[in-house]
Amino acid sequence: MISRNLRATPFQPDHNQDGAELQPELENILRNAVRALGGSAAVVATWDDAVRRFVVTGAYGLDREQIARIRPLLNEAIPDLALSREQFALLSALFPQSALPVSTTGEMQNPVMAVPLHTNDENVGLILVLRSSDAANFSQLDPPVLAAFAEQAAIAVQSARLAHLLVQEKQRVESILEGSADGIYTVDAARRIVSINLAMERLLGLPSEEVLGLPCAVGLNWRDREGRPICPGRCPMLHSTSFANDNVTEMSASVRSRDGRTTDVALVYSVVRSPELAPLNAVVNVRDMTRVREVEDMRSTFLSMLGHQLQTPLAIIKGYTNTLARPDAQWDGDTLSRIFEAIEEETDHMSQLMNRLLLASRLETGELPIHPEQVDMAAVAEKVVARISTTSQKHHFCVRFPVELSPVEGDPDLLEEVLINLIDNAVKYSPSGGQVVVGGEEEPSGTVAITVSDSGVGVPRWESRRVFERFHRSENPNSSHPRGIGLGLYICDEIMKAHGGTIFVSDNPGGGSVFTLVFPNPGREHA
Repeated sequence: MISRNLRATPFQPDHNQDGAELQPELENILRNAVRALGGSAAVVATWDDAVRRFVVTGAYGLDREQIARIRPLLNEAIPDLALSREQFALLSALFPQSALPVSTTGEMQNPVMAVPLHTNDENVGLILVLRSSDAANFSQLDPPVLAAFAEQAAIAVQSARLAHLLVQEKQRVESILEGSADGIYTVDAARRIVSINLAMERLLGLPSEEVLGLPCAVGLNWRDREGRPICPGRCPMLHSTSFANDNVTEMSASVRSRDGRTTDVALVYSVVRSPELAPLNAVVNVRDMTRVREVEDMRSTFLSMLGHQLQTPLAIIKGYTNTLARPDAQWDGDTLSRIFEAIEEETDHMSQLMNRLLLASRLETGELPIHPEQVDMAAVAEKVVARISTTSQKHHFCVRFPVELSPVEGDPDLLEEVLINLIDNAVKYSPSGGQVVVGGEEEPSGTVAITVSDSGVGVPRWESRRVFERFHRSENPNSSHPRGIGLGLYICDEIMKAHGGTIFVSDNPGGGSVFTLVFPNPGREHA
């Protein structure tokens, strides 16, 4: 039978997961199958695990409305037909209650033949060809012909699915790279920049378009910590190697961004080489080491300060004990009293230092238990001031609280530690003396604010948050850097956070600083 000239119509698959590229190829296969078998229309359906049924992937000679008439048959009748020994029948016999489809040339379709699509011994779908109702039914000679086209369609479907999986994997990898906190870039064999991710753009301070295609030495200009260029002389891609798997190199570098900011980074080169060990390309991970450097500097500073803070009291204690041990000396009671008092004072200083280190460590790890109760902050302030006022003759201490100040909920020992640190801090940073005022007030919002103000050197505006960092000590040029390792305000901040409150510092209008503690006030809510 001679096939008629058929008019192709645009086709939208039920699920386009195999990619739009598959449609022209399937249409060409179906057109040739129709011509070879004297048919009028053809359809490819593939199994979709997501919906657990066959879905139409490609069609020829049928529009969308007519394909809808075939879809019910794909659930059972046509798959059974494709796997049966008799692979051809009439649609009117398979599904009597359904209207027969009409081809794009206006011919009603009835004879149908279907064979399965196999890839790697797996049935992935089926192909069916239709003839007009006035044409002869298919014969035993037709299935092998359609099977040849089924093989082509199966290869096309499998290739499309693999391409779809590759696209998905590419998108997944690109999503991971773009979402990486580390900078990542790739270079080709000529060391030209092929790609960079968003983190790398932020590190450089410029868009990828400005560096793509440039030699790495030009686009990135890596420098070592002494400011000497790394590219191209020390590029790992140029290093000769005796082993094909010797492809990972780490080094330290710095990069200067467009806005002039210099960032210390760690570079990890993963070089891909040919069997002859020639470099083909490389993926480079770039990690911002600024925070690591800060931690290293902080640790170094801490150890230095700790050594200094311990050296002084130890030297004093050792000096006095050596003096007391002299066999040729006779000490009166007053002298011995002063010596023992000095030894006790330096021992207390070291004990306080160790206690603060332990407290800071427990706060940082969240292992410090809190035993909340209703705390009268005015009473705590009176207690702390009474204790500290005996240690300084230069300062005038004043406690100002309203009579009806609501209590706050918290751990009394920890809140006492906060006031000790703040008042001690006020004394240390007021070397010339002056007034230290501890006060409190209840806000209309129900919060309670406790303030500690002094008339000392003050806190520069640029340090208003940094003063609460671990081991930070004021960089105010008016400060004489009194004894301490920069943990007091950090401890205050962490304790306030643990109580759901806040702490901040502001300028004292009369000179000096005002540290303010803000507590939530559940007592007011339940009053």
